[in-house]
Amino acid sequence: MNKEKRKRILSAIALCTVSATLLAATGCGKPGGKKKSKIAVITKNSNVVSFWDEVKNGAEDAGDELGYEIVYTIATGDNDFATQVDAINKAVDEGVEAIIIAPNSQTELNEALAKAQAKDIKIININSKIDEKPVDEKIPSVDVLSLVSSSDRDGGYVAARYASSGVLNSDYVADEVKNILNALQSKEGGVNVYTSIENLGRGMVGIIPHTAATAADRVNGFKEATKDLVIDEIKKDFGKNVDESALKTMVNSDAVDKYFVVADGVSSVEDAEKATTKLLEAADCNIKCIFATNTNTTIGACKAVEALGKSDTVYVIGFNSDEQELAFIRTGVLKGTVVQNPYNMGYVAVRYAKKALEGENVPKQLDTGVTWVDAKNMNEEYIQLLLHPENY
Repeated sequence: MNKEKRKRILSAIALCTVSATLLAATGCGKPGGKKKSKIAVITKNSNVVSFWDEVKNGAEDAGDELGYEIVYTIATGDNDFATQVDAINKAVDEGVEAIIIAPNSQTELNEALAKAQAKDIKIININSKIDEKPVDEKIPSVDVLSLVSSSDRDGGYVAARYASSGVLNSDYVADEVKNILNALQSKEGGVNVYTSIENLGRGMVGIIPHTAATAADRVNGFKEATKDLVIDEIKKDFGKNVDESALKTMVNSDAVDKYFVVADGVSSVEDAEKATTKLLEAADCNIKCIFATNTNTTIGACKAVEALGKSDTVYVIGFNSDEQELAFIRTGVLKGTVVQNPYNMGYVAVRYAKKALEGENVPKQLDTGVTWVDAKNMNEEYIQLLLHPENY
């Protein structure tokens, strides 16, 4: 990639709210050293090729600019830490100067990474993070120089904000919100509030999580945002008549979690399709929205909704930007998706590795941001840049 092309990429990414820290960190650099040193990049899941391909592309572009050879390995799935351990050990044997890794375990990689660190190999995490100082003293500590990732909690929050148009504005929810408010205002509100929130819905929102550690923060962010939106909706409709303190206590209580039905974590498209079908066919659920937390769960959820003919009645929100996900947006099955910036994860991580190797400080954490993509904005230039940076 030439400097002019990179300049266009970084200028456009600025429009997508990537932080000023990132722009400062990705200035042009001179190719490093006489010999072509190696940096290992180890990623998560060969079943989600598009996302990790963009990480690889970003890392290799930075490597080309800076004079580093990128040694790339991808594991077979979100739980495959064995492949990653082997890749770490191989990288050490090959004399790499830095290891950039999207860990498939918070602790299972520590021993191998600690051995690498003992040889002065720099460790950078992308996408998710290992536990640097485990409680179990038998597990070695590791000094991770930086985590380059998007905020999973923010991603869940963004998903919920856009899901609200398909959920909170539905007649069913509006009626139940009024019931909750009436209970809140009644003299016997203490009992009726919880009855009403339970009625609001056993299963108003179905969540199909993946199995990696990142899923929990995305789900929690989605739940938190939905609770905030319920509060906003009630306040908007009833204004000063609302006992705001009691309202927040009610909405933030454990009872409101009955609003969600969270499936067990799944790793494949097929299992996600089965889990979604089970939720949509359950007699005691009234699903208005599905939130899927990664590429495979999104594709599986969309396949289930399409097969059951529920595209017009179930509002599906996804995560990431695989071509199959984008195709489901075009057909209206997927209402929108939260897009990360995998290219920049790879690109910036390599640049941070170079800085660290030259003795410079790098940020302990960099948030590469998330962006909402739907049928209305997916053809805009800055969205196309995020979806297909290789074309720019």
